Amino acid sequence: MDQRPSLDDQRWTVTYAIRQGDQAIARGDWALALDHYRSANAPALKVAQTGGADRDHAVLGSVYYNLAELHVRTGDIATGWLTALQACKVYGRLDPTRARPSAVRSCVSGTNRGRAEERVALNADARSRYVLLCAGLVDKVGSHALRADVGDSPLDRVTDLARVIKRIGEPAVRTYEELVRHGQNYTRFDVSRTRSRIVQARTVLGT
Repeated sequence: MDQRPSLDDQRWTVTYAIRQGDQAIARGDWALALDHYRSANAPALKVAQTGGADRDHAVLGSVYYNLAELHVRTGDIATGWLTALQACKVYGRLDPTRARPSAVRSCVSGTNRGRAEERVALNADARSRYVLLCAGLVDKVGSHALRADVGDSPLDRVTDLARVIKRIGEPAVRTYEELVRHGQNYTRFDVSRTRSRIVQARTVLGT
């Protein structure tokens, strides 16, 4: 008899670990939250690779996204940056616009527009935070940090902070502007939040 956990069992494990992690976040216990999210990582990756459903990939993206924040909170900005990169890769595959602001209008005007909006927004949000963490890493380690060999090409093959801001950060802001203009679920607050990350990243360049 096959004793390996089923996909549903693994999904339950991920959900439980995320719930525990979120409770620890609410208490401000970043180290405990990090432990819980770490325990969600492997089964979430396994489910996404085996199940292949969009919702499973979205859950994996959320695990990476929160892990990035928790690594930074606990003082490991390099691992936070790498995990943010992983979140961008996952969300990028789900985003029907492929991070192109010009494609937002057509992607959110058809059926299932609510889900499309969410997928577009998740990718733009993850990319804007990736830009902010790129700036933090450059500020801490130096400009060579973004050229680190992480076993895969850096996001969009961009390894210079100024180009990261221009090619990844600025389109993320424009994406939210397009979501506000053509969608139903996002507001100017989302634009402002995303823009503030890019402004913070520019301070590292002194611009």
